[in-house]
Amino acid sequence: PRLREKYICASFTILSFRMIIDTAKRNGLSWDAVLSCEGIGKYKTLPEAYLTAAKWLHLEPGECCMVACHNFDLDAAKKAGFKTAFVRRPDEWGASGPPDPEPNPQHDIIADNFPDLARQLGIQVR
Repeated sequence: PRLREKYICASFTILSFRMIIDTAKRNGLSWDAVLSCEGIGKYKTLPEAYLTAAKWLHLEPGECCMVACHNFDLDAAKKAGFKTAFVRRPDEWGASGPPDPEPNPQHDIIADNFPDLARQLGIQVR
């Protein structure tokens, strides 16, 4: 919630709208906006997907920061003009670990977890 006081927080995903809703409810998440490639009609990693997401939020690409734990998504967002934040999530992929656990050094922010990301974005974390 504190991030949403300072920033627009939107889910931008390849999941269907229904899957986003179910996931948010199950995990107690709330968003300012929910954007799905399903609705955009263009899928990540196409630049048009990121550019349309920014347009729908009435933002320039450089005003957006894509947050993810996979380099391929962040690399594509950066090519579309977004800022990028890599958050380490070693357990997301189960016991085998993520396919690309180390962030590309060109990301604007590299965080160990979401509280660390919030701190780097200037949000006071308890």
